Amino acid sequence: MPIFRRMVLAGAAVFPAFALPPHSANAQPGLGLAERRAIAAYQEGVFPGLLAKIRAAAGTEVDVGWDRIAQPGQAAQYAGPGYWTDIYFTPLIRALTAIGSDATGRDALKAKLRRIAVAYNPDTAPASNYPNGLRFADGTLTINWHLNSNASDVADRAEALQKVLEAGL
Repeated sequence: MPIFRRMVLAGAAVFPAFALPPHSANAQPGLGLAERRAIAAYQEGVFPGLLAKIRAAAGTEVDVGWDRIAQPGQAAQYAGPGYWTDIYFTPLIRALTAIGSDATGRDALKAKLRRIAVAYNPDTAPASNYPNGLRFADGTLTINWHLNSNASDVADRAEALQKVLEAGL
């Protein structure tokens, strides 16, 4: 199974309030065939290009909790830029690119960033206070932001990511 299809359960020991419930407890009920097809289409069509940019900027793997970030009845939205791409991946690419713009930043990313985990916990994901949805501990950056909300805040999300990462690098 490809790395980007694995589930992530990161941050629970260090940040209990931020902890993501076990995989089955947080999987979205009601994900039907349309959602599963849309996830597969995104994983095969859109995500590889984004993943290549993330790997080029950070040299690390990205674990996405696809059944956590998928929402019932939203399958048609998945591939649009205002859903997963601008909520999670474009800000991440911008932040990593900014940090890695010089040798010092690239070395810091290489030395300390081991994994990026993307998931959604509706109980703890902020809709706009982006630093509250980020944790960087033990080499893992965990992103937990509210879906389909303030999608145009790409720059604000990138800034939050950059600050959290730089503080821990």
